[in-house]
Formats: sequence, structure tokens, C-alpha cells
Amino acid sequence: MKILVVDDGQLAINSLIRILCRVAPDCDYISAMTTDDALTWMRQGPMDAAFLNLEMPGMNGLALARMIQKLQPRCNIIVVTEHPEYALEALQIFVSGFLLKPANEADVRNVLENLRYPPETAPVGIKIQCFGNFEIFVGGRPLSFKRSKSKELLAYLVDRNGATCTNGEMLAILWEDKPDTASLHSHLRNLIFDLSHTLEDAGVNGLLVRGRSTLALDTSKVDCDYYNFLRGDRSAFNSYRGEYMTQYSWAEVTRSALRQQAAATPKSGSIPSYYVPPTGF
Repeated sequence: MKILVVDDGQLAINSLIRILCRVAPDCDYISAMTTDDALTWMRQGPMDAAFLNLEMPGMNGLALARMIQKLQPRCNIIVVTEHPEYALEALQIFVSGFLLKPANEADVRNVLENLRYPPETAPVGIKIQCFGNFEIFVGGRPLSFKRSKSKELLAYLVDRNGATCTNGEMLAILWEDKPDTASLHSHLRNLIFDLSHTLEDAGVNGLLVRGRSTLALDTSKVDCDYYNFLRGDRSAFNSYRGEYMTQYSWAEVTRSALRQQAAATPKSGSIPSYYVPPTGF
């Protein structure tokens, strides 16, 4: 589950995230100290829940809640305030929970156990390895592909981290030296078909997000060392040895960015759970 914590005070953010880590240690936490930053996170991808401080400068938390509900109708809004008189107004916009500051562990656990929109459970056992050679494991076993290009296509979608890829982009990556022809487009369609059926035959459903001449990966459905690294997971950082999708030359851009980030990160201590990757990842 992915959770956003919005408060204009860093101490309040840290306190709530410490409680959340005890109550739901397997979740991913992101923080924002302004409403603009909160909306930026909401526009970048699905969020399961948002804890919003109502006393925010510029735009109050209830106004922010309404905007979030327009952007992501199924995001669970939990308002956090020192003023109990806001409870009725909060309930009128159908928030998922209401917490009085200072929140305690029991109250936080209660709101997470009674969300208005329970998050969908990601399929169990889908693990993606990017550090070293690229591999995908289902139920602990490596997934085999009939075509190496199908596997490479999946690797590119993983590298894009949920971003939508056009047919033209995929053609340029998979066949960089060949001209853009109708037969090449037909070959790409066959690869997408083959990749879809390979995943479905392994019991992996809903991983590919298809549009008109576009394709993306639903990153919420996988456990991936690269994504964990970007989230600031210490174990993923420790497992990184400078290698990333070594069998693909086009992965060099991300490979270089990861090396720079690893070099800039302290060797000891912990990476914040609300760590933001540098621009370019």
C-alpha cells in the first residue's frame, strides 16, 4: 500500500510516519510539506491513502482533499487536525478517517483497518530483478520466454517505471538499427501478444496496461529491487553492486544514474522512507 503524509511540519510528518511504520511496516510512505507537492505526487501515480493536516498554509486540508478526490477518487483520505469541530465537514466530503493530533498508534491502526476503499492486494510472488541481469520470478521460479525480445520488451517497461511507452519508443529501443516499417510494427504487435500470453500462462494478470498504440507496466503489482532502491529501501541499496540490466545496452542511462545516486548516498544509516529519486530516473 502506498501512503502520502501531508503536513507543513517536519516533526509532525516524522512522528506520524514512525507510527505508520509500526502499524503497517510493509507499506511505502511519501511525505509532502506543501499542497503543491502533495498534488504533484497525486498526479504521478496511484496512491492508496493520504493523511492530510487540515491546517495548511495557502490551501487548507479540506480543499486539498476535494482536489485529491477528483484526481484519484479511490484514494482514502484521512484528515489529521487539532480541532475536533472539523469532523462534521470532513465527514460530509466522505473522508475515510478522522484523527485528532497527536495521533496514537491505536487510532492509526483503526483507520487503516477500516478504509473506505480497501487497496487491491498485489499478486503474490511476482518478483523482478534488475540488479545484475534482468529476470522476473513467479512463485520463486524464473519465468521463461519463447522470444528473447519479449523479455527485453518487459525489461524496458520495468525500466520506464510505470511511464506510458508509445509503439515508436518501443520500436526504437528493440530495433534501433532498423527503419520504422509496417512489418516492424507487425512484429511488435506479435511481441506484445506473446508477452501478454506468457504472463497470463504464468498466472500473472493485469501487469500490462494497454492503450491505443501504447503500453505501460502496473508497478504496484510487483516486488522489484530497482523500485525498492528508488523508494529508499536500505536492503535494496545494500544489494546494489553497480550492475543494472547488464544484458541491455539501452539501460546505460539508468545504470549511470543509479551509480551516481549510490555514490552520493551515505554508506551507513538509513535512507528515509519518503526518499525522492533525483530527476532523470
